[in-house]
Amino acid sequence: MTEPSVIRRSVVGGAELRALADWVTEVEAWPAGSHRWGQYAERTPAGDVICRTENVSACHRGFAALTGGVLASVAASALGADVVDFKDKINYKHPGGAGFSPHQDLAAYPGASAVMSVLVAVDECTTTSGCLWLALGVDALLLTDGRGVVAPGVVSSLAWSPAELAPGDAVCIGGLTPHYSEANNGPSSRRVVVASYAPRSGGYDRAQYYAARARKMAQASARDDQFRISTLADFEGIPAQGVRTDVVGPCTHA
Repeated sequence: MTEPSVIRRSVVGGAELRALADWVTEVEAWPAGSHRWGQYAERTPAGDVICRTENVSACHRGFAALTGGVLASVAASALGADVVDFKDKINYKHPGGAGFSPHQDLAAYPGASAVMSVLVAVDECTTTSGCLWLALGVDALLLTDGRGVVAPGVVSSLAWSPAELAPGDAVCIGGLTPHYSEANNGPSSRRVVVASYAPRSGGYDRAQYYAARARKMAQASARDDQFRISTLADFEGIPAQGVRTDVVGPCTHA
């Protein structure tokens, strides 16, 4: 059965949305290389900027409450099952920030049998600022290239539609739903929080995912030396020069 991908309006609002925006600003200020799961930086025309923070809830109570609360409820409704959160991240995409090549989340999550991700807009997400594009109706893993992204010939055969969001809106992304985003060509940032969930009955959890992620990232980097911020080489950005993006051992941010 095809996993659904739908937009949910005003999932986070009011004081909660203002707090979320403050939290994102707070986390972005963590120095690159200070967060053991990844505080990644990219090069843009305006200079080097943070592009992603991985596993934010491990070090931030507000994000832990968000991923374990309202976003888990949205994911459970979309997936039709009780869920466990196993991954979360912030994608910042400042002006000039790069996009992501077409991919399917299930291919990026080693060991998971089914997943549902919930993307929440912190800022307005438009086609100019690099919003998500989805191809609905796909119910199998697609042919990929050497980077693990959907092969170009397949990409051109799919029907794509944008998911434009106001701050606080969310889009549910099934694990088999191909999606991509373009660079931010607007004047303002396009920050989003993404939390991923698996059916609780499957026994998949955060510790299992992040251990597998670390192994896959190390193996892939040793194989092709490409800049990647996930197990797939789907990020199209240029790494910030001379900036270490991850650490071994405990986090060192404040």
